[in-house]
Amino acid sequence: MKRLTLFYRKLENGKTKTYRISVSEPVDNIDTQQLQTDIAALKTLGVVPEGYEPDEARVTETNTEVLLNMIE
Repeated sequence: MKRLTLFYRKLENGKTKTYRISVSEPVDNIDTQQLQTDIAALKTLGVVPEGYEPDEARVTETNTEVLLNMIE
């Protein structure tokens, strides 16, 4: 499974708070310039709470291998 996670952060009372948006199965060839524009647009459109600033984007891939299936 592949997942794109967008991170937004803000400093509040001396602590960093994080807001995440996850997208399951993103396209394979992500255009980072377009992604940067899209991350900013989500903030402008109000999808991201007030005060949070774009920080980073990560692609995470996980694999699952079933070792035993006792009940069929």
